[in-house]
Amino acid sequence: MSVRQTIKRHYKIISLLRLRPMTYEEVQTEMANDPDSVEENLLTSQRTFQRDIKDIESIHNIEISCNRSNNQYHIIDDVEETHSQRLRENFELLNAIRLSKSFGNQLIFEERKPLGTHHLAGLLHASQNFLEVSFKYHKFWDSSVSNRKVKPIALKEAQNRWYLIAEDTKDAIIKNFSLDRIKNLEITKDRFKPITYQAYEEFKDSFGIINGTDEDPVKVVLSFTPREGRYVESLPLHHSQELIFRNDNEIRFSYFIRPTYDFRMEILSYGDQVKVEEPKSLRSQIKEELERSLSNYN
Repeated sequence: MSVRQTIKRHYKIISLLRLRPMTYEEVQTEMANDPDSVEENLLTSQRTFQRDIKDIESIHNIEISCNRSNNQYHIIDDVEETHSQRLRENFELLNAIRLSKSFGNQLIFEERKPLGTHHLAGLLHASQNFLEVSFKYHKFWDSSVSNRKVKPIALKEAQNRWYLIAEDTKDAIIKNFSLDRIKNLEITKDRFKPITYQAYEEFKDSFGIINGTDEDPVKVVLSFTPREGRYVESLPLHHSQELIFRNDNEIRFSYFIRPTYDFRMEILSYGDQVKVEEPKSLRSQIKEELERSLSNYN
């Protein structure tokens, strides 16, 4: 059996047991009713299934136990890391595309420009091996193009874009570069010393990619209408999101976050479906933004 089949079988078992506890026989029945599992020959013996359970814990960090009273398997410790979850989701999407053979009207993708993800592997290699990179950068704000040489530190995803976090060799300032604006990327042979910049710590209290401002993280409370609140609950705005209140008229969440420009724009995108409860300073900023917006229609 191929490595790809084994990975697919692991993902299928994880997906099924996240739905509900199942016996070995129930797992096999679900797979037998899944065209993809049948085509990939994912059904296995109970001995292989037991080995899969052990491998899932060691490889995916997801612990599965069996209730001996009913022989049902269930997930008891699910601490799948973000990168593992994204890899699994992308793997499942690729398999869905492969299974469909032709997209037709069943798979509908958003129309958008390429995200520059073809740069990911090269930039990751450069950052891990401390190699400077050079490229032409097309700015968002105007039509100017500049030649850059930087020391790559990390790669960050924000709002459906990937960004390179790097130190500019021209002024030694840490900057962010959108991968879809990078052209003519070259990995040089010039090495640099490791940079003491903890990218995760720097961005963990930020909403998107804006960082390095004077704004400190604060407690933010947002009140959503029930409809939008349920949506935000299923897809949190930030990892610090906590449900603090719910009734028939509103759902409130608290956040510990820097109220940067991109976070304020996200709040405004919900229109009259959200209200800032605190802090007062952010509430005033959003009110001013709305008043400026209304003035465009006078």
